[in-house]
Amino acid sequence: MSDEYRGAGRVVAWVALLAWVLLACPVQADDVAAQGRQVVDRWQGAVVTVRLVLKLTMSMAGSEGEQEESKADATGTVIDPSGLTVVSLSELDPAASYNRMMRQRGPGEPSFNVESQITDAKLRLADGTEVAAKVVLRDNDLDLAFLRPVEKLPQPVAAIDLSQSTAPRLLDQVVTINRLGNAADWAIAPRIDRIQALIAKPRLTYVPQDADKLGAPAFSLDGKVVGVTVVRLSAVSATDDVDAVAVIMPAADILEVAKQAGE
Repeated sequence: MSDEYRGAGRVVAWVALLAWVLLACPVQADDVAAQGRQVVDRWQGAVVTVRLVLKLTMSMAGSEGEQEESKADATGTVIDPSGLTVVSLSELDPAASYNRMMRQRGPGEPSFNVESQITDAKLRLADGTEVAAKVVLRDNDLDLAFLRPVEKLPQPVAAIDLSQSTAPRLLDQVVTINRLGNAADWAIAPRIDRIQALIAKPRLTYVPQDADKLGAPAFSLDGKVVGVTVVRLSAVSATDDVDAVAVIMPAADILEVAKQAGE
């Protein structure tokens, strides 16, 4: 066999391989998108909006505090058909987030103090119904808060079963489901992401590549719940800057805390 013939054969083989790669990649991407849509179709009803009215009091040491009222919307995940909903405490209570940072920096009273009070809370359910809600439990360490409807709902609502969870591995793909605000007609906004890091201590949490909204549930491509996006804070000493990173808190940890919320 001549060198020219062998060279031509190698060229044909490389062209065939390149064509296969170019054809296979879009198919794989389409498969992932299709799986993501199935996850969204299955669980979007459990993703709600928590509508808040907050009274904030801000003061410097030795001065009288100034008050102002603000409104905020946060993504919530319904974890029980009764309407029990979990959110990121940082979204629900900005003062709690600030005070957590101050505690992480070490002992001593901060010179700048922030207090917040929720004067009104509503759950905007997937069908657009708004129901009055109340905060029934907070966990400052895990950045979790739980709300429950004030009145018993007339019928059960879509909810995620936290006991049916999965643990992703590094670089596994996950689907997070957010809900946009009033200007976007409360549309569902999913994202396909990858787990870029695993934090082992003090408890296992998953770091997504790009978490655009706290309180969003995350799922594997086969539809099992991974957890909910919250904020993790850390500082080595009182002189260090506080690091904050969005992480996915595992469903099992959320379920354990949720048991304290009662009926």
